[in-house]
Amino acid sequence: MGTSENYLMQNEIIAKLSDPKLVQYDHTMLTYNDPTGHPALRAAIAEFLTERGNAPQPLDPNKITVMNGVTSCIDALAFSIGDPQDAFLCPTPYYGFILRDVGMRSQMQLFHVHLSSKPRPGESEPFQLTVERLEEALQQAKDQGINIRGLFLMNPHNPLGDVYKPKQLHDILLFCKKHQLHVVLDEIYLMSIFGEGAQHSSILRYKTEDIPDPMRTHFTWGFSKDFGMSGMRGAMIYTWNLGIKEVLTHLAEFHQCAASVQHSLKFLLQDKEFLNSYFLTYHQRLRESHKIVTDKLKELGIPYLHRPAGLYVWTDFSKYLTSTTVEAEQELSEKLSENKIFIASSAGFYSTEIGWFRIIFSRERDVVRVGMERIAKVCQEIQKSQGHAI
Repeated sequence: MGTSENYLMQNEIIAKLSDPKLVQYDHTMLTYNDPTGHPALRAAIAEFLTERGNAPQPLDPNKITVMNGVTSCIDALAFSIGDPQDAFLCPTPYYGFILRDVGMRSQMQLFHVHLSSKPRPGESEPFQLTVERLEEALQQAKDQGINIRGLFLMNPHNPLGDVYKPKQLHDILLFCKKHQLHVVLDEIYLMSIFGEGAQHSSILRYKTEDIPDPMRTHFTWGFSKDFGMSGMRGAMIYTWNLGIKEVLTHLAEFHQCAASVQHSLKFLLQDKEFLNSYFLTYHQRLRESHKIVTDKLKELGIPYLHRPAGLYVWTDFSKYLTSTTVEAEQELSEKLSENKIFIASSAGFYSTEIGWFRIIFSRERDVVRVGMERIAKVCQEIQKSQGHAI
């Protein structure tokens, strides 16, 4: 329950991928192909995201670059946008491997925009990202002589599960335009919004003319989370900037998605009857697994963020720490591990608040139940040792 992988729909995906249409091979799959993705796959992705992302205008397949995973997409965008030692603003906590993705090749950095579980005056909820916080971080970076080239934004967020409200996202985009910053929108959990009535403020919902600075706006999405196909390595970048698109075309030579995988993904996206059934079932299973986790957390009196998206719950275990230190957090991690349960701690998300852990619930319900019982056992033992009862 520590790695953000989606096991909820594996049987349905395997059955679909076993369809003879998806495993047929032809001569074109044995030769060099368009490095930005097969035209038929790019067209299928464009149609799928136009429909599922509620885009007011059809996406242009020619603005799409297909790569072997969102990791590769982020790496390529960072290399295209910045120079060594330049930085992206990035709200923290955040999925820790983004630092690797933006820095391994481009040697860019992440400059943290610290969010807090305790809202400031004017903030309405915990860990809220505001323009005020962005302005503060940008000024701090300038004071330290760091050149900020853009903002990296996960929407829905990992590990918080937040979905940015339309006005909130628009204000953030206006901030980026004001300071001539690129914005990279990682929407890998785009279709993993399960909360009843929750709506996604995806960049796809904008008409091009309504995006404050389309030439500095870039979107990425992949099959790993929404379809639980992290081993297939399929993802894409959508950019309105033809200069960036040209760079990505060259970089795609190093990040190509296998022709056989592209073939399968194309047929998957073209089967609308399957997709309708798939997402109906998927969202129901997300809700059921999420409820198993949150019901147990309520029973234990453990605070958590109740959010409508993602595969995880951001949970506050600080009352079970012997002190507010990374070492104490590691001690709790070790106790959980001794009871055969792994959940990722705040240190892995560069959080400034010690004691928060991310619980993944996108597993079979029986697995989630067993995992939560093991967590409860550890918490109860700690409480007992402290002379308290749950």
